[in-house]
Formats: sequence, structure tokens, C-alpha cells
Amino acid sequence: MTSSTITLGKLVRERRESRHMSQEKLARQIEVCKRTIIDIETDIGNPKFDVMYRLFRELDIPLEQIFYPDVPENFGDKSMLIQELRGCSEDEISMILPMVVNMKQTLRKHNGRKK
Repeated sequence: MTSSTITLGKLVRERRESRHMSQEKLARQIEVCKRTIIDIETDIGNPKFDVMYRLFRELDIPLEQIFYPDVPENFGDKSMLIQELRGCSEDEISMILPMVVNMKQTLRKHNGRKK
């Protein structure tokens, strides 16, 4: 584990606290006992997949932060963009896509990159 790698427990605690949630409230939200949250935050035990799924959804934790910790920090921005797009309707996506393609081409042209 590199020094830049964050543990699951630390990430969960940071996300929970940034949302001003108590351990009790988070436990109620994902339908587990408070002890489960304490164990996760202190890196004790091994939470089941269904608990992890509910936890990640509730705290909006991008999976790449856990499974790909060495990915550059700015990947979080990409993840946030993807999350925003997931919340769009099909009609909204069909309107947004051409704008994104155009903006990307314009930015690359402006920056002199050809990708």
C-alpha cells in the first residue's frame, strides 16, 4: 500500500463526515447496525458485497477510489461527470452528447492536441 492509497475505512469516515452524518444515521440508511459502520471505519472485518454496495451508493463513493487507488486524482472529476450523466434521461443525453463532443474537439484544438 503506497502512502497515497487511502483505506476503505478512512474513505468511508471522510465521506460520512463530509455529509454531516453520524455513524448511527449511516447505519440506518443502509440498514445495518452501528457496529458494522464502526468496524468498516476502523478497517476491522470484511463487509459483505451487499453492504458495500449500499454503503458506496449512500456515500456516493466512486468504485475506482477503492479498486484503482493509483489512478490520478483528477479521475474523480471524470467519475463525477459520469455520475451526473447517469442521472440524465435519454432525451437529455441525446442533447448533451453532441455538446460534449464539440467541446472536447474545441478544447483539444485550442490546446494543440490531436486525440
